[in-house]
Amino acid sequence: MTDLRKLPTWLSEQGDVLAGPVVDAVRRRRFGRLWTGPAAALMVAGLALAARTGPGHAFVSGFAITHPGDPLLVTLAKLPLSMFAPAALLPFWFAVLQVGVVFSLVQAAAGARWTLLVAALGHTVATLSARLWVLAGPPVGVAHGLGHFGDAGPSAAVVSLLAYVAVRRRAGWLALGLIAYHTIEVAVLNGLTQREHLVGTVTGATVALAAAVWAARQRVPLADVAVAGSRDRRH
Repeated sequence: MTDLRKLPTWLSEQGDVLAGPVVDAVRRRRFGRLWTGPAAALMVAGLALAARTGPGHAFVSGFAITHPGDPLLVTLAKLPLSMFAPAALLPFWFAVLQVGVVFSLVQAAAGARWTLLVAALGHTVATLSARLWVLAGPPVGVAHGLGHFGDAGPSAAVVSLLAYVAVRRRAGWLALGLIAYHTIEVAVLNGLTQREHLVGTVTGATVALAAAVWAARQRVPLADVAVAGSRDRRH
């Protein structure tokens, strides 16, 4: 952008790309288009509060927190709840806020089915990738001793959804923001969680690109329609 006078207008337009569907749903009182955010936030809050009690902590540790060193079947059994389990390095209030906002934002733009699919897929691929990062070891992976480290929690699903909506809605500024975020995060922390975030982002973007390619192939080009019509007329 060369004309800085157009910057406020551009920012407004870019903001409307993502926030527009949410604003429209609220304006029309179609809150059913936003339910995944509050539902996910309640799940995160419930598990986080439960983890502060003795029995609740045992339940969350046993059924919701995955570790790269866990047997594969154990990890798979924990996957559904692990997407909402509190992460060790993520503040409770921020975990609730991010899932509440991002899930609703993506649902308003793409629907509940795509939101849940992308979140679950991004979280699953990121969680399973942790085993490979530990196995690979430094410098590509992480130290082998991190096999007992708790996985990323809801944040992998969140960045996967952001990448998905950035590609689907063609929000270039959000895509650049994600690239900058990962660059800084890996440069500063360079741990297992940061690699899981990166995998989640790539997964979300890949799903959006694959869906766009599939949708494009379902549309018959106008030239093909014209050729088919001329053949019908000859017969």
